[in-house]
Amino acid sequence: MLDQGKSHRVRPTPASLLPGDRNARLCAMAAETREKLKAWSSQETTSTFDKLFEGVGAHEGVGGLLRIAVLDPSGSGQLTDEEADRFLAESSLLFEEICHFMNIAALVSALAFTVAVPLAVLNLDGLSTFDAIDASLGGAQSPGWYKVWHRARLLHATHWAGHLLLALSVYAAFNAIALCFVMIPSYSFYLPDVESRLRFFVQDHDKIQNVWAYTYGSVALLLLSLPFLAARISPVASMCALIPAASAFTVFRALLSRADYMANFQLDIARRLLADGGEVFRGEVVS
Repeated sequence: MLDQGKSHRVRPTPASLLPGDRNARLCAMAAETREKLKAWSSQETTSTFDKLFEGVGAHEGVGGLLRIAVLDPSGSGQLTDEEADRFLAESSLLFEEICHFMNIAALVSALAFTVAVPLAVLNLDGLSTFDAIDASLGGAQSPGWYKVWHRARLLHATHWAGHLLLALSVYAAFNAIALCFVMIPSYSFYLPDVESRLRFFVQDHDKIQNVWAYTYGSVALLLLSLPFLAARISPVASMCALIPAASAFTVFRALLSRADYMANFQLDIARRLLADGGEVFRGEVVS
């Protein structure tokens, strides 16, 4: 029997397990981070597919690097214990946000995976394919192109296209899940304290951007495969499946516009941070 009246104290994780001057190490890490941002932040504008932007980890990587770079922005190397403690506490929240993001990405990718895999191995010949004179397709008065829709060569090509897109969807979903399985424990319990996680993030900051790309790709490729898979069922099903497939393009264009805006917003922050010695806004960028 456990003693229910006995309280148990949990010893908090120490701020750093490394020997030596913690504050000096944090200042050096912040200086290294600013050096990584320097080439990209020297530009007037940027974009989602800017090579320099991708080199610093795109939106995800830059978001984390900026949080580290703001520490000791003047490069004096002087940091009080209170400032260091506050920085490490805020950094702990950063890793909670990273893990939350990757949990959602893993869930979405897993859902796409569980849909795409059965479709990829399903024997579509076992389904009831359409007959051009079926009542649901207009009967004997159905359009002529309904009657030629199920020609063997055309259906063979759509079969290849549909399964190729499904295979790519499964590939993207698996990569997203695998990345999340590695990164979540890396930023939670593989590394013993906040400082070691920060140091690992600085070295690995350009990998997190792949999580979003693989997650979105798994869903988008699944949607793109639907018209080709439905072609073996009926022309009506295939044409209607074009609607969600088209959304994969339209939504991506909308997201890309917003992503470019966010990239330039981050660029403005980085330029002000590196140029003004840390006299950066708190809240919004004022042009």
